[in-house]
Amino acid sequence: MKLTALLFTVALTAAHASGHSQQVSYTGKDVPLKQLFRVIKEQTGYTVFGNARLLRDAKNVTVNARNVNLTDFMKLILDEQAIGFVIDGKNILLELKRTIRPELLPVQRLSLEADSIVLTGKVTDSAGLPLSGATIASKGNKKRIVATDSKGNFSIRVSLGEMLQISFIGYVTREVKVSSQGPLLIALVADEKAMDKVVVTGMMERRKESFTGAAASYSGDKLKSIGNLNVLQSLRSLDPSFVFIDNNLAGSNPNTLPVIELRGQTSISTATVRDKFTNDPNQPLFILDGFETSLKTIADLDMNTVASVTILKDAASTAMYGSRASNGVVVVETKKPVPGKVRLSYTSDLRLELPDLSSYNMMNAKEKLEFEKLSGAYDDTRDISDRQLVLDSLYSYRLQEVLRGVNTYWMSKPLRTGFSHRHSLNATGGDNIVRYEIGANVRSNNATMIGSEKKDWGANLGITFRKKNVNVSNRIYLSGSQEKESPYGKFSSWVNTNPYYRPLSSDNMFLERFITADASVYSQVTNPFYNASLPSFDKTKTFALQNNFQMTIDLSRSLRFQTNAQIMKTTADQNIFLSPLHTSFKDESDPVKRGSLDFKSIDRFSYTVNASLTFFRYFGQVHNLNAFVRTEASENTDKRNGYVAVGFPNSGNGNPAFAYGYQSGSAPAASSVISRRASFVGTVNYSYDNRYNADFTASMDGSTSFGASHRFSPFYSGGLSWNLHNERFLKRYPHLSTLRLRGNMGLTGNQNFSMIISDPVYKYFPNINSNGQGVFLSALGSPDLKWQNTLQTSLGMDLGLWNNRLTLQLNAYEKLTDPQIVSITLPSSTGLNNYPFNVGQSRVRGWEGTLSYAPVFRPGVFVWNISVSGAGLTQRYDKFNNSLLGLNKELKESKALTRFMDGYSVYDIWAVKSLGIDPATGREVLLKKNGQQTFVYDAADIDVVGSSRPGVEGVISSSVNFKGFSLGFYFRYILNRGWFNQALYQKVENISYASLAYNQDKRALYDRWKQPGDQTEFKAISATSTTPITSRFIQTENSLSGESVSMGYEFKSGRWLDKAGLSMLSIQLVSNQLFYWSGIQAERGIEYPFARSISASIRASFK
Repeated sequence: MKLTALLFTVALTAAHASGHSQQVSYTGKDVPLKQLFRVIKEQTGYTVFGNARLLRDAKNVTVNARNVNLTDFMKLILDEQAIGFVIDGKNILLELKRTIRPELLPVQRLSLEADSIVLTGKVTDSAGLPLSGATIASKGNKKRIVATDSKGNFSIRVSLGEMLQISFIGYVTREVKVSSQGPLLIALVADEKAMDKVVVTGMMERRKESFTGAAASYSGDKLKSIGNLNVLQSLRSLDPSFVFIDNNLAGSNPNTLPVIELRGQTSISTATVRDKFTNDPNQPLFILDGFETSLKTIADLDMNTVASVTILKDAASTAMYGSRASNGVVVVETKKPVPGKVRLSYTSDLRLELPDLSSYNMMNAKEKLEFEKLSGAYDDTRDISDRQLVLDSLYSYRLQEVLRGVNTYWMSKPLRTGFSHRHSLNATGGDNIVRYEIGANVRSNNATMIGSEKKDWGANLGITFRKKNVNVSNRIYLSGSQEKESPYGKFSSWVNTNPYYRPLSSDNMFLERFITADASVYSQVTNPFYNASLPSFDKTKTFALQNNFQMTIDLSRSLRFQTNAQIMKTTADQNIFLSPLHTSFKDESDPVKRGSLDFKSIDRFSYTVNASLTFFRYFGQVHNLNAFVRTEASENTDKRNGYVAVGFPNSGNGNPAFAYGYQSGSAPAASSVISRRASFVGTVNYSYDNRYNADFTASMDGSTSFGASHRFSPFYSGGLSWNLHNERFLKRYPHLSTLRLRGNMGLTGNQNFSMIISDPVYKYFPNINSNGQGVFLSALGSPDLKWQNTLQTSLGMDLGLWNNRLTLQLNAYEKLTDPQIVSITLPSSTGLNNYPFNVGQSRVRGWEGTLSYAPVFRPGVFVWNISVSGAGLTQRYDKFNNSLLGLNKELKESKALTRFMDGYSVYDIWAVKSLGIDPATGREVLLKKNGQQTFVYDAADIDVVGSSRPGVEGVISSSVNFKGFSLGFYFRYILNRGWFNQALYQKVENISYASLAYNQDKRALYDRWKQPGDQTEFKAISATSTTPITSRFIQTENSLSGESVSMGYEFKSGRWLDKAGLSMLSIQLVSNQLFYWSGIQAERGIEYPFARSISASIRASFK
């Protein structure tokens, strides 16, 4: 019998609501059910689905209802019918009543006899689109299981009265009792918790229950509930393995990208290994809608377009990306067009940023003047005639200013309350054949330092065509940004300005210019407002165009072909102009050298093409096999040019046409890099009886980033998992919902290296002779350079109790990178440096875990969840065998705290160990490597004194969802992290006479050694002595910060919504970095301050 859907009108909104919140009013006599279903649609927006056979024997209904909620109205009109119903989201699904009075049952058509029949049917989504690959399984007979074909159709042999379970990735599983020979129409609704059950790899979707890898998935709504800045900041709060390396210099600068690590470092990150086009070799791979993308693209991505983000962590989950997967993979999927009448949605994200200066401990005017006096700043030590008189006059002048009440808080002068706003508009529509989506967004961010700005915009257009077994889609993305650094310069220059100076207008070049009797200048202090008022600028402008094409053909019920193609064009221009009137040129007598313009331009074009086959089938009812093969090729062309122009007229505005020439010894520079990559990958997943699962992946990748002798390299992974909760011997424990053990091992690679490191580089001589222009060898190539590969091993456990109200996920892993790629300096006789070669290995061992508990668990009504996550790791180098002596020598001479040595870690902090200040003498007591104590500093005694990697770092969170109300708290904790306290080293000690021109930390005045017997942390005040870096300046930090506090409400129903033409309205308030408590006092945000933020998001969907 032909199957039809009772779809009476098209849904106008995708919002979800409870059936108890809708009201229906209607009066009529002998009204057909179909007419009443139309009334429900018109008044509530709910759509009724069901089998047409259910209505053949339905009776007309006489009804008199006024403001009756939807559930009661449905019960009223179906009371005398053999029809039941279930409300799923905005859909009402009709079914045969579970308990039917005998007189209502049409025995001749719906016989419940247990005869075996062949049942046919179709599975669709809530919009009526067929779901290919949905599973139909008998609950009582595991041998009876089939999957739908490309059109959503299925047939299965069952018995009347048997219970069927229909499931599909990303949708709520339904159970249907076989009450007739069908055919059946089964509509599945999207699962709001689908992210917990699905792993999106960027190439395919996998059921988490049969997956052997470590992965974490989060919905776009979940990410948005943490904050509305960008996806990366929210991911940091949700996953303990996704770590931001604190950038204490850049603080909250909106134009600085974060440094991200996923399960530690696999590479030695030095500027000699990376070039201007490559990413950080320790940065994870980012995939956007199936294609590789950049960190900046993800950071600027409109969060309102994000459907989900999945973090792939180990070999089993990342091996399909082969040579690019050693640092993990972050897969971002955007929302796809939805069929139906045009659906319009608007989102406004508003954000206030408040500078956080609580970490600073600077002296006030009185304290600073007293400190200068104690330091001998006003004592003549050179025995120069009349110099003491000058010093006395200078001190007297400054003291009078202090007594007059001058105490300027300079830190606040370049700051403001930052404000940013983003507006997004999106429209979707279409039918079952053609669907479309168009969207646009614009954001303006006026950050906390005055003049610091970032403005970006984006637009997208997507079209999907579906006809029978063919699905074709194309999406175009356009985006651009304008970034501007603050003309007020580095924040540290304002922090360090002495508070006894009065703030003067920008017309004054100097805050103080003390001239002696012989007209010589003794003290000359620049007015920071003067430089800020000049037409200097630091601007960057970017533009990106990306086109993604995809075609999918279902060749059969079990075989699918897919091809994808992407082209991407990116340009970026940076201009840094320094006015000739800037005080940095005040001592330059030659006018043609005053002023400078540093110009850089980057132009990137890339294309990627791939094709794949996917096979999925059940065998023997308990065997499930999925196979996937794919081949891909890509090419990137990166071009860069630039120059430094000098000498501008005083009225110059940065136009290069007015420059006098190029910087001395330089000329315009240009470079071009073409890199190519090719890969072939195959993966197989087998599941037996949904208990035992196996994954195997193999790939062969080729890249121009390595030596000509090693263009190709194989990669692989294998994994096993065991779903113990499906074992019969554990069925006796009903409280056990999930118990899964996982393990895998595999080899992955890293391609974030410059192509030119494997090939020789030549440059032209600057001079030309009669024979022409010669060339010389600039960099020696390494044709035998091998790939940097990482062998990953991972073990994991997933535990769920009491219907997963209590969940525990634990992961342990090891990453062995062998060999490393390092650049060294060759002997000076060669005239060459930065020679790349393979040496050494790195071993990372770590763990991560998340424990969650829901004290209240009533989905759709009231859910309260408490969670704590944590992660830790260790890292060690080996097999360097003193090959990096030159690199370590450079690090030592530059006073860097890092070394690359066998048996030690990149996170180790190196310094001479200190036993503190001797109370008797005020001198520092140092510990030599042989255990002896000494007052004499010896660089040979430098040893490991701490680790910059925390012992444990994670998040404690709590979230509440009550009907439409939501409340969330996320607090980050850091335990046992080594921290080089720069303020102690530069502003408490090591304050020279020259440094006295700047403000200092209060501890320099109050906490220094003064007399014998003093128990202090710091030496006596002295402007002539210096202190090398010792363990006294390396502190252990334990901290707690308010990473996110959010509150929101979603309005899903109400007459006022109808009057406003809205189907849904959501309002959310979020505060990020509300507080930061630390066990040490260290300055945070040196060149740009950190900020606390308060944001609001308003989202509306229109009817």
